[in-house]
Amino acid sequence: MMAGPALMAYAGLIVLAVVVAWLVARRARGARAFRHGSEVLSTAVRSAKRRFIVAAGFTAVILLAGFVTTIALPSALGLPLAVAPSVAGAAGLLLYAITPPPVSSVAERDVRVASLAPRRAWSFVSRRALTGLAVLLVATCVLLILTGITSSPDDAGRSRAITFADDAFMSSATPYPGWFYAVPLLVALVCLAVAALLALRRIAITPSLPGPGLERQDRAWRVASTRVVVDLVVASLTLQLGGVAVFAGNAIHNAAFNPGVPLVTQMVGDALFIIGIAALVASVVWFTLAALRAFGLPHTVASDVATQSTTHEATGR
Repeated sequence: MMAGPALMAYAGLIVLAVVVAWLVARRARGARAFRHGSEVLSTAVRSAKRRFIVAAGFTAVILLAGFVTTIALPSALGLPLAVAPSVAGAAGLLLYAITPPPVSSVAERDVRVASLAPRRAWSFVSRRALTGLAVLLVATCVLLILTGITSSPDDAGRSRAITFADDAFMSSATPYPGWFYAVPLLVALVCLAVAALLALRRIAITPSLPGPGLERQDRAWRVASTRVVVDLVVASLTLQLGGVAVFAGNAIHNAAFNPGVPLVTQMVGDALFIIGIAALVASVVWFTLAALRAFGLPHTVASDVATQSTTHEATGR
């Protein structure tokens, strides 16, 4: 849903963000070592980090495949690229969810200490993060439904145009995210939501760290991993929302530019375009944040454990 040069520029920003995140994480490496339970905690965290890196690489491959397919098959009318953000995000998260857990090299002593409270997919996600994800998902779905309802057939009868007409004039523009795009995009968004739940559930149901006294460490790696998943989902959703909004806004602006179309219609198109650009910028920010947290996962968990231990000791005194 973005022009080729714009997509290449966006891809360049993502690559730059990932490189910067890797350099920052590399610089911070070794700043804090794991303490109690270091070996089992290190194994769990480094395994999670590897899974995130592999999942992110797979996501990038799917995005690239969507771009190449769109160029190679002009008859697809940009549909592979349109669904690429949601499909790529879902594929990466699904790969993370199905990757088997590491085999611990530490003797388990037949003891695992964990809370008896049931773990659910959202158990380690903050309420604010859940609310934000829900708002983004609903906003994207609503926009797609609205563009589907307001679309009209193009010359070939496909619902991918926007038309304004009365007895005195008719103005039409394409491509527009009508049902031709909206239906596959809605299905892709459902797949993204399901993949996100599976990834979060994978984090929640992974067996506790072996050995007593590792409750805080166990929770720390789960919370940190959950944040990376949330960041990746937000990045995919904002990229998808941005693409749809820019696509719709540009088509509405072009169709409403002709005489006879109410000025407010052109303003709506301009507003959607601006919202889309803002969402695309936000997606770069969230991709960067996800990369920073993924590359720096061991350091983040070690810092969280140390902070929790210090607080616990201070409270105990």
